[in-house]
Amino acid sequence: MKLLLTIVCVILIPAGLFAGEVGLVLNSLMNGSPFTLNTVVTADNGRYFFSTRLLRYYISNITIIHDGGQRTPARYVYLLVDVKNQPRYLIGTFNISRIDSIEFHIGVDYTANHADPSLQAPGSPLALQNPSMHWGWSAGYRFITYEGSAGSTSTTANADVQLHSVSDALYRRVVVAVTSTSTESGVDVVLNAEYGNLLNNIDASVGMILHGNDVETVTMSNNMATNVFSSATPLSVEANELNIGVLTISPNPSSNVVTVASSTPDASVTVYDAVGQTVATAQLLSGLSSFSVATLPTGTYTVVVDAHNGLISHAPLAIIR
Repeated sequence: MKLLLTIVCVILIPAGLFAGEVGLVLNSLMNGSPFTLNTVVTADNGRYFFSTRLLRYYISNITIIHDGGQRTPARYVYLLVDVKNQPRYLIGTFNISRIDSIEFHIGVDYTANHADPSLQAPGSPLALQNPSMHWGWSAGYRFITYEGSAGSTSTTANADVQLHSVSDALYRRVVVAVTSTSTESGVDVVLNAEYGNLLNNIDASVGMILHGNDVETVTMSNNMATNVFSSATPLSVEANELNIGVLTISPNPSSNVVTVASSTPDASVTVYDAVGQTVATAQLLSGLSSFSVATLPTGTYTVVVDAHNGLISHAPLAIIR
């Protein structure tokens, strides 16, 4: 008698995880109100008036932090955000039940930035666009295209403004702690995008046309990375969670030694510059860590505290000299 042996293969998936769509929803805002094109509003904290006619930018290198600290990269996903189009962008399909934070970059990574856009599939965000989002093989893509008209009063806002971020050096990292929203097809990350902050510290009141890596396009890129995006849904405030409410950085701004304090006693501290490079690391001991920033150049940085169990918080750090 022959014995038939049946081998059953069981694939174990952590409880609560399921394959579903993950979407990014951007609530476009201008000075706290719904964003509309060709509408005159105040800019640069009320210093002049501005009307937007075009705003497009790339998002790439997306990583989803979810379900107890798991990190899932969305490989080869590029989003071309156009404020006049749909607010929801599909990131992909993943085994995710709860998203704790999202990381992404403004712009296009070096390899893709210097590839031939004519070889991209029709409909790809990296394919040739109209109006063009590509500057040439040497410079690559326009990471941000922001155009409109400006003036000292609402009735004289007709000076042409064109700010195009074009340079690998303007690739910027964004980290946002979120509470994901469940949908019929999966989960969405819903972010407020406050584009009223894009022109902060940029005087374009008499017009400005800059295409490249200039002081103003650097400032705009930094504004996009640090002053535009925030969670549109309330963050969890459970006592055992690490969130922005229990993370303090002092002094801030700083020029010498900075102290990070958190209610979580054991966590790592990482400081990133505006392009997402690690410039300092430390470890919390009894919820505190002090370290030197004396060698860091003037600028805005992001401090990320990671408890390595899904509890992640971040806050801006300003360095002055």
